[in-house]
Amino acid sequence: MSALSTLSWESVREHYDERVDVHEELLRLHDQGPSDDFSKLLLGISDPAGNYSAAEHRLGPKILGSNGNVNRRLHDLAGKFRALTLPRTVPQLIRGAGLSYLAIGVGSESSCLMNPSVCWVANTRSIWTHLVIKHADNFAKADEELRLYRDNDTSSEMAYQIWAYIHGLLDTSMTRVSEEGARLARVQRVQPGDIPFLWADAIASALYAEHHG
Repeated sequence: MSALSTLSWESVREHYDERVDVHEELLRLHDQGPSDDFSKLLLGISDPAGNYSAAEHRLGPKILGSNGNVNRRLHDLAGKFRALTLPRTVPQLIRGAGLSYLAIGVGSESSCLMNPSVCWVANTRSIWTHLVIKHADNFAKADEELRLYRDNDTSSEMAYQIWAYIHGLLDTSMTRVSEEGARLARVQRVQPGDIPFLWADAIASALYAEHHG
């Protein structure tokens, strides 16, 4: 996939390693039970690498401030993500949690950080990368289609259905990104990440940043 050929694989690997460290810390904190420390990392408050989707849109404080018994509910949701073997149920779990301001972007990123061998991220970066693949590396068409997703009222039922649908499409595209990225990284003598969906997320983040500043 030629769109990936310009990336610095050393930088991608650094991003990947940072996310693996956060993943391991989240599991450690989750084992200790509900806590502010766990919630703040899961929502990218204490470290943006915990959830870039939440950190960029300053959703973490809104989630903590708008939901009762929030630490327990976040811990329970994370536990469901951690136990998942069927990743396509992630949108249903997010919806079922009923947490204000926690939609599929933030929720799917949490699912991946809790269970990255099974779950993938469906946020702006990964969806845009999926659209680049869909449109045969035509970045302008990917930008145009991404606006259709982002311009919707994210709290609406229609937006939920659209994001749930595209979440399901990312399994194939992120697997492809992960595999192609591994091949290109080896060409640059960089060891690719061994957790496919975290590796794909690092690649998508780098590609998006390269084309959007």
